[in-house]
Amino acid sequence: MAENKTYILGMFPYPSGEGLHVGHVRIFTACDVMARYFRMKGGEVMSPMGWDAFGLPAENAAIKAKKIPQEMVPHNYGNFKKQMQNLSLSFDWEREFATTDPEYYAITQWIFLQLYGKKDEQGRRLVYREKVAINWCPKCLTGLANEEVLGDGTHERCGTVVGKKLLPQWVMRITSYADRLLNDLDIDLSEWFDKDDKSSDHSPKIAQRSELGSKRTLDWPKGILEMQRNWIGKKEGARVRFSKDIEVFTTRVDTINGVTFIVVAPEMVKGWIDLGLPVSEDVKKYTDLALQKSEQSRLEGEKVKTGVDTGLTVINPYNQELIPVWVADYALANVGTGGVMGVPYYDERDKEFATKFNIPIKEIECDDEALSKLEKMGVASKETTYHLRDWVFSRQRYWGEPIPLVYCSKCGDENGVVPVPEDQLPLELPKLDSYQPTDTGESPLSRVKDWINTTCPKCGGPAKRETDTMPNWAGSCWYFLAYPFWVAKKAGEKINNLNDAKKYIKEWSPVDWYLGGAEHAVLHLLYARFWVKVLQDLKILDFPEPFLRLRSVGLVLAEDGKKMSKSIGNVVNPDDMVAKYGSDAVRMYEMFMGPWEQSIAWDSGAISGQVRFLGRVKETIKMKGKIGEKSSPEMATKLKILVERVEKGVLEQKFNTSIAGLMEFVNSWREAGMLISEDHLNMFATLLSLFAPETAESISNTRYLIWPDVSNIEGLGDVMVTIAVQVNGKLRGTIQVSMEESKDQDVVVETAKKTESVNKWMIGEVKKIIFVPGKLVNLVV
Repeated sequence: MAENKTYILGMFPYPSGEGLHVGHVRIFTACDVMARYFRMKGGEVMSPMGWDAFGLPAENAAIKAKKIPQEMVPHNYGNFKKQMQNLSLSFDWEREFATTDPEYYAITQWIFLQLYGKKDEQGRRLVYREKVAINWCPKCLTGLANEEVLGDGTHERCGTVVGKKLLPQWVMRITSYADRLLNDLDIDLSEWFDKDDKSSDHSPKIAQRSELGSKRTLDWPKGILEMQRNWIGKKEGARVRFSKDIEVFTTRVDTINGVTFIVVAPEMVKGWIDLGLPVSEDVKKYTDLALQKSEQSRLEGEKVKTGVDTGLTVINPYNQELIPVWVADYALANVGTGGVMGVPYYDERDKEFATKFNIPIKEIECDDEALSKLEKMGVASKETTYHLRDWVFSRQRYWGEPIPLVYCSKCGDENGVVPVPEDQLPLELPKLDSYQPTDTGESPLSRVKDWINTTCPKCGGPAKRETDTMPNWAGSCWYFLAYPFWVAKKAGEKINNLNDAKKYIKEWSPVDWYLGGAEHAVLHLLYARFWVKVLQDLKILDFPEPFLRLRSVGLVLAEDGKKMSKSIGNVVNPDDMVAKYGSDAVRMYEMFMGPWEQSIAWDSGAISGQVRFLGRVKETIKMKGKIGEKSSPEMATKLKILVERVEKGVLEQKFNTSIAGLMEFVNSWREAGMLISEDHLNMFATLLSLFAPETAESISNTRYLIWPDVSNIEGLGDVMVTIAVQVNGKLRGTIQVSMEESKDQDVVVETAKKTESVNKWMIGEVKKIIFVPGKLVNLVV
C-alpha cells in the first residue's frame, strides 16, 4: 500500500442550475493546480468530483422549470462535467457519483440507521422523534434547521421570511457531541500521526503528515474555527431561580447584587399568553413581532434595544429586592433558561437597555461567594449551557433520501418504528407526476398510498412508511468517505456499507486539503464533523476529524461589484469566457485576479492580460536566439528562484504570486542576450502547465510528470537575494547577497555599511539592529 498519498477535495457543487459560474471555477481550478503539483512531486493523488444533487436547491429549480428532478438534475451535472473538462480540470472522473444515485443513498440510509441504533452516554437515542416548533418556510413548505435561517430571518435558499410551525420531526442529538465538536477544534492529532507505533491500526496515510508539526492540530482559517466555536457556544455559569416560573442562567453570578431588571424571552411570554395569563396589549404586540425575527438576528442583537415592561416583578434571592420583569427579543427561550438578569453596572448591553428605559443602574462590588450562599438556600446551581441545538433532520419535501423507517403498531420500538433491513436498501424514492409540497406540513410522499402502505420487515404485518425525507446535508455529511472506494464499487466489488469499505477509506482518509466557500463555515462542516465522530465511536472510522486542512476561497462578485444573481442578470458564465479567451486564459485569470481567499469583482477585460502573456510565451520561443544549448547564468538563477516561488505560492494558495513569477521570468527572458536551454524550457513549461496546460503542451514535448529539480543543473549561478536597507526606519538603499548570506545578520549588516547610499546616513554608532532574514535590515543609530 503506497504511503505517499494526497487527498485534495473541492466542495462538490449543487447541480440546481444549468451550469457552473466563475466562482465555482475559482475553487476547482485551485484544486486542479494543487493536484497537478502533488502528482509532479511523485505522490499518488486523489482529486475527485461528484454532485450534491438532492435537496431544496435542485427541487426548487425543477419546479420552476416544470420538470421532474430525475431528468433535470442529471442533465445539469452532465453539463457541469462538460464545462470542467473544457477547462482541463484533471479530476478523477472514474470516482464520479451523485448523491441521488440509489447505490450512493443506500449507504446514506445505512449510516442513518447506524445513528438511529446508537445511544449517547446518557442512554438516549441519537435519533429521536419529537413534536417541535420548527422553522417553517411558507414558500418552500418545509421545515428548516436553525442553521438554514439567515440573520434577517429569511430562508438561506429562497429569501422568504421564515415562521414557526409545530410538527413531529426526526431530530439528531448533535448536542451529545457538543464538547467533542468544540474541543477537537484544538485536538492534538499525535495519536493518529504516530509513525513509530507499528502495531497501531490507524490509517497508514495519517502517519506521513509529520510536516504539520509536533502537535498536529487542524489547519483551518482562524475565522472559521471561531465560527464553529461560537455556534456551539459553550458557557459555564449558574442557574438562579428568581420565582417559580422565572430562572436565569448567568456566567457572572458574582454580580447578582447589581440586578435591577430581569429580561425574559418572547417565547416564554407567548407560553404565558397561551395559558391565559393576563398581559397587556403592548406586551402581546411586542411578543408577536419579536417572534417573527430569526434566532440569529436576535443573538447578534440590534443597535437600538427594544423591550416592554411586563408589569410583573420577582424577588432577588440574594438581597430580597423587588425586580421588574421585561420582555426583550435578545433573550431566547432555547439559550440558557430564557431568562437574563440585567446588571447594567457591569454589562454594556444591560447598561444600554437600562439607559434607554430609565431603569436604575446600581453601583456594586462583586461577591465571589454569592454562588455558595445561593446554593445553600437551594435557589442556585452550577450549570453549563450551549448555543448548539439538536439538528432537525426531517424535511417535508420530495427530493431527498427517503428515511428508511416504517411504523408498525405491533412490534415497533418506543417511536412505533421498525428500521428497514440493510438488505432492503436502498429504499428508493418513487417517481411522481406531481411532487409539489403540501400546505398541511406533510411531505408529497404522503399522497403516494401504494408506497406508504407496506409490510413490517419484522412481523410481516401491515405497516406504513415514514414520508419525511432527509435534508440536503445528509449526502454531503459523508461524501468525502465515498470517493476512496467508489472505483471498486463501480467495478462490482460488494460494498454495501462503510464497514465493507474500511480498507479503502483508511488508505486515503482524512482529507488533506479541503477547498471551498466560507458559506459552509457552520452548516456542512459541523454536520460532517458530527457524523465522523459518531462513525468513529461505532468503530467504522479510525480518525476524529474529516478535514485536516481547510482553505476558503473569496467570493467572486459580478462586474458591477454585487453578488452574482440570475434575477439581477449579472452572472458571468465561464463558457462565454472560454469561448472568447480560451480555457488557459480563464484559468490564469481565476488564479491571478487577486489573493485567493479574498473577495473580488470579476473583470472580463482583465482576462486579455492573460491572453497577451500566453501569446508572449509562444512568441518568445519563436524568437531567434532565445533557445540555446545552455541557459544564460542569469536565467538559470532566475529559473531556480521561479521554481521555489511557484511551489510556495501553490502550497500557500497564493496562486497570484506564482503567476506573477512566471510573468517576470518571461519578461527577463525577452531581454537582450537572455536565453534558456531546451531542458530549462521544459522545466518552465512544467511550471506553466499547472495553470495553462494547453499552452504548456504546445511549447514543450515534456509530459509534466516530474517537478523541476534545479538544485544541481548546469549553468546555475549563485541565487542572489535583494535586501532592503533602512536607517532609522527609512529606506536608504538595497544590497544583493547570496541566498545563504541573506540569512546571516552579520554579513548583511557589514555589506549594508559598505554601501555608499547607506553609509552616508550612518551618523553615530548602531544602537539597534532589526533583521528580517532574506528581506530587510533596519539600522537604528
